[in-house]
Amino acid sequence: MRKITQTLLLMLLLAISSNVKGESIVDETICVQLRYNDPHDESHPITRIPPAPISAIQSDHVFTFAEYLAGETIEVVSDGTIVYTSVIGQDGMVVVPDDLTGYFTLVLYVGDKMYSAEVEL
Repeated sequence: MRKITQTLLLMLLLAISSNVKGESIVDETICVQLRYNDPHDESHPITRIPPAPISAIQSDHVFTFAEYLAGETIEVVSDGTIVYTSVIGQDGMVVVPDDLTGYFTLVLYVGDKMYSAEVEL
């Protein structure tokens, strides 16, 4: 738990600090909230609180997740079609190819749970 907290704190500090040239990097990074997609239907009412959203930092085509998510799968989806799939690296990073531009749905699978967010690349 401490390592997760340290990772999130480092990500926050990176987002609000200045780079070597003294320019703010706040404009270059975006905090993405991936929300849990609840697969329930009307015949099975919700009986528990859904999992909390998962945060990631987006900087252009690079997404940085907490390191505990290493090995989990992400998909980039456009109009219901998977256009890119990757596994989160040990450093928590995923680099999406530069030739993907526009609005997409970022889908994260954690065990049997699915999270998603709308992103612009």
